[in-house]
Amino acid sequence: MNFQKTLFIILSLSLSLTVAAQSFKVDQNLITTPLNDSTNFSLLNSRLGSRFTFSLLNEKQSMQTGSLGFDMDEQTGLLIGITINQKFYCFRTTKLPRNASYFNNQQLKFGPASMQISGETPEGVKVNFTLISSFAPSKDLADTASIKTQIFPGFYLQINITNKSKIAINGKLKVALAKTPVKGFNFMSLEPMKPDNTEQTVLFRDNASLNGKTALAAIKTPAKGTFNEDGFGGLFYEFNIPQQQQKEFTQVYATYHNSTVIEDKRVNQALKFYYTQYWKNITEVLTYAKENVEENLHLTQKFEDNLMNSRLTAQEKWVLALTFHTDLANTFFLLDENKQARFYVSEGRFKHLSTVDVAHETEVSAIFAPWRLKLQLQQWTNYIAKAEVTVAANPAQNKPAYQQGMTATEYGPYLYHDVGDLPFVSETANYNYGPHMAVEENTSFVLLLYYYWKISQDDAFVKSMLGTVDVLMQSAINRDTNGNGIADKAYGWTTYDANEALKLSPDNTFLGAKQLSAYAVSAEMFRALANNEPVKTVDATKKGVVDGEGAGYKNAGVAVNNESLRIKQAMHFEKEANLILSTFQKAQKKYGFIPVSLDESFPKWNQRSVVIGEGLFLPGLAGSTSSLLKALAAVLKKDYADTYAQSITDYGIKLTTQEGTTWFSKTIVADVIATQWYGIKHSSAPYIYQWNMNSPYAYNDGLLKKDDVWIGYWYPRGISILGYWLLQK
Repeated sequence: MNFQKTLFIILSLSLSLTVAAQSFKVDQNLITTPLNDSTNFSLLNSRLGSRFTFSLLNEKQSMQTGSLGFDMDEQTGLLIGITINQKFYCFRTTKLPRNASYFNNQQLKFGPASMQISGETPEGVKVNFTLISSFAPSKDLADTASIKTQIFPGFYLQINITNKSKIAINGKLKVALAKTPVKGFNFMSLEPMKPDNTEQTVLFRDNASLNGKTALAAIKTPAKGTFNEDGFGGLFYEFNIPQQQQKEFTQVYATYHNSTVIEDKRVNQALKFYYTQYWKNITEVLTYAKENVEENLHLTQKFEDNLMNSRLTAQEKWVLALTFHTDLANTFFLLDENKQARFYVSEGRFKHLSTVDVAHETEVSAIFAPWRLKLQLQQWTNYIAKAEVTVAANPAQNKPAYQQGMTATEYGPYLYHDVGDLPFVSETANYNYGPHMAVEENTSFVLLLYYYWKISQDDAFVKSMLGTVDVLMQSAINRDTNGNGIADKAYGWTTYDANEALKLSPDNTFLGAKQLSAYAVSAEMFRALANNEPVKTVDATKKGVVDGEGAGYKNAGVAVNNESLRIKQAMHFEKEANLILSTFQKAQKKYGFIPVSLDESFPKWNQRSVVIGEGLFLPGLAGSTSSLLKALAAVLKKDYADTYAQSITDYGIKLTTQEGTTWFSKTIVADVIATQWYGIKHSSAPYIYQWNMNSPYAYNDGLLKKDDVWIGYWYPRGISILGYWLLQK
């Protein structure tokens, strides 16, 4: 992959042009899902960071919506129906209204930022309903126009009616929610709809907030008026369509929530949605949506086409689209009381916030918004264990007393695994060893920092983190007590907590490869970002010179020339990387393969695993040419194909050869590594498609064993499949 060329292509997607009115086009070559009584499939529709949802739940013929995310969704019906010749037809997005019929042949297609449902009537009328969650890449928070496109709390709805009959048709279109309209000034006041009104907006109560509202408004094509009948409130249109012609009607469905979203218990601050700094009420959101509809649809079309018009297989595109929806639904983009931005990723149904293991894979999507990864890296440095402490019980959070920072005092600081659980940001979650994953947490942080550096070219920020990198990497080195370079003490466990060998084994080669990778990219950052400016000497005895202004002081920027220090650090970590490489080479020669553990006293130590090389994932996507990483890949490649063959089942690729668990997101990572580093192409997409194509929990990330589906639904990790797309660039 030419990484700089890829970055240019991605960032150019955010360049805007004034365009004429357009229909949003969902790729018609995408896999189609029939919607009928046997379809249990659900699709999370959400806005980036705003948590505003409008998700399809075909199993219950409904939409789930809310301004605080799928955890707080309200089930309701979305009525999109037409009256033709006194017959009323609608989509399966609501329970069937009285005296109505469902459209025939209802089909679902979806792209990363879109969902389209089509249906037809016996009279030869075809109706397409498209829901668009607008999206455009943005490099940093200064790119306000693109940020607004990404995060404004609203969805665009387009309804296209095509007359395929031989005569002109007259009819009526209704677009409504199964909710009672309310007045804008009083949440308890119902809104009576006057006959023959020409109103273009309908307000509904938002159950997430006492005075909160959601709104459905007509844009581009004016509605005839509003209505409230049979439990539905919304907009209606009258139309006349000549034979073989079509008409399109566009709406926006929006919300506004300005109350506390998450409480930061660590610093006792209330966090609100970031969008509240741009818009002060729902009226302003609607105004923005109307004034920018053409631009937002244009940018979203450009973005989606770039992902879908690729050489990925049909099933790979389906998985990419599905997991992009899930990633959006698990993001929190917030503002604290000091007007500082915060970004968190939620761990699906588990509700843990910004776990390092999740971020390691989901933040591949930071290629479209590097600032989200930067914010997470900044936040994680506030959660470094330096000593062991006992945290008192917290009845308000239903948490017993627990220990924090185990082994930090003896072996060195490390990052916590979690930074909280909904609805709180706190020190960490209190489950077993969950917070205590010293080696993997520290290495993941460094690999993510390296990836951020490459996609952002933000030298200044990465420089500011190199002192922390040194501390975290030395802490990992300290946990090797037998001299082979791989941690064998105080490593806690790994993210593979459903696989005993990968989770708990000492001299774990998965951790060893991740350590090697982190050491190698650390050295690269140290060498490239050293400060080699001439030293400026200041006379510290002069009047007005403050404490600390001495040799090396500068008026701006970094204070000292540190080139010799950085080279020393780089050589130190390269030495450790070479030590692990030598250990791997010896193991390969001794066993003929790389076992999961080099500790032969550990049960199942001699299992083989396709995921051992996970540390190569982000460096590979970032275009690393490190000789150390190439050498590691050469060792791992030797037995990869045979290990893969031993791991194949009919439900997925097992993580290790003697245990049954498969995690789709993790085998996606292994696929990407195999393609880029080993020259071997595999795809986990067929398995993922098989187990998610009719799931009510889209996206579900794996199986513990055959027919035993893992409970990790609504999980964002599968967005790692963006790696397939990046490898083509």
